[in-house]
Amino acid sequence: MPYLIYKTDGKVLTTVDDSNVDISTSLNLVGKNYAGYGLAINENFVYLLENFANTSQPAKPIIGQTWFDTNPTQSKLKVYDGSSFKGLATIRIQSSVPVYSVVGDLWWDTQNQLLKTFDGSTYQIIGPSLSTKANWLPNDEYSNVSSPAITILKGTIGNKIIAVMSETDPSFVPYQSTDLDPARFPVIMRGITLAGANSIDPNTGQLVNPDVPLGSTRGSDYYFWGTAAESLSALTAASVTVQSTTVTTPYYVPLASTSTGDSSLVTDSGITYASGVLNTIASSARFADLAERYEADDVYEVGTVLVIGGTAEVTTTYIPGDVKVIGIVSKNPAYRMNSEAGTDETHPYIALKGRVPCMVVGRIQRGDLLVTSSTPGYAQVMTDGHSPNAVIGKALGSQDQGFGVIEVLVI
Repeated sequence: MPYLIYKTDGKVLTTVDDSNVDISTSLNLVGKNYAGYGLAINENFVYLLENFANTSQPAKPIIGQTWFDTNPTQSKLKVYDGSSFKGLATIRIQSSVPVYSVVGDLWWDTQNQLLKTFDGSTYQIIGPSLSTKANWLPNDEYSNVSSPAITILKGTIGNKIIAVMSETDPSFVPYQSTDLDPARFPVIMRGITLAGANSIDPNTGQLVNPDVPLGSTRGSDYYFWGTAAESLSALTAASVTVQSTTVTTPYYVPLASTSTGDSSLVTDSGITYASGVLNTIASSARFADLAERYEADDVYEVGTVLVIGGTAEVTTTYIPGDVKVIGIVSKNPAYRMNSEAGTDETHPYIALKGRVPCMVVGRIQRGDLLVTSSTPGYAQVMTDGHSPNAVIGKALGSQDQGFGVIEVLVI
């Protein structure tokens, strides 16, 4: 009676007839009553023990079968995936691009000394890109003979170091270094130090290289040392200009002698700024009113007429011609006073002078004087019974009747 040989997934692999040996796989499968079956069984054990070790792959593999590739330049232990043997727990080590690759395969390119991975169409570099590429390499430096190692990153192009990145604070002068040129890196600052930047020895306060013009003196702040980021410490703007490619007139860039304190910022256009005070000949703005923040007892929309009173500083009123009127809620003041008092909801800007939209009620003609109305938040035309002190502004627009919004000149 023949043997039916099943695989792990329950499918029939082959049928072994009585007194025969099946060789449809890499093993010798013995049938019933086969003479000399002991040799076949022992050889099967050896094949499995050595994982079919050979320079060539097994001729009749099945999915999941392992093979130890004895070629000296190839991956060693491999597994069959149904189409080819793939390296297992190792990578391909060769100079040419591997064939029969699948997504995620690794390859050590011996020609370029690069680790690469297959993305489905080509092998992409993982790293490292050594002396032939731009690179960031970790390294240990020392500030003196007894100090612990300080870890830095060296930015290189080819074999030349152009920048050093450090987290160490305070900054330090390299004591012993195998590849940092003292003329190009006299001191390593916290952050990024560019080659050629000069600075002060943080231990002595003296120039590291007196023959080189003074570089940065901004302590241990994060900076690109030796670049335009140091314009904060410039002492003059006499020769710093910006010039258009189409206009020949230069535009001067003002620089402060210090980033803090009372030093003035001055340009030749007549503007100075010192101790928080701006002095200028004239100024301009896109918006048209002067406003100040006041605390309101509710949230009011733009154009609402407010008076002094309520549970806070300002509120609306039912009184026509109320002399407590203060102004109109503004959206975009040209000049904003008391700007840090609160938000637009809690402390709206109230237009005290200038041109703003205003909510109005009734018939209004351009030029009419406006006062509060019996409708809270709305203005109406001033009549003979109203006090001059109740006037909020002059109408710049008109409407025939009802409720609306017009431009008003607050006076």
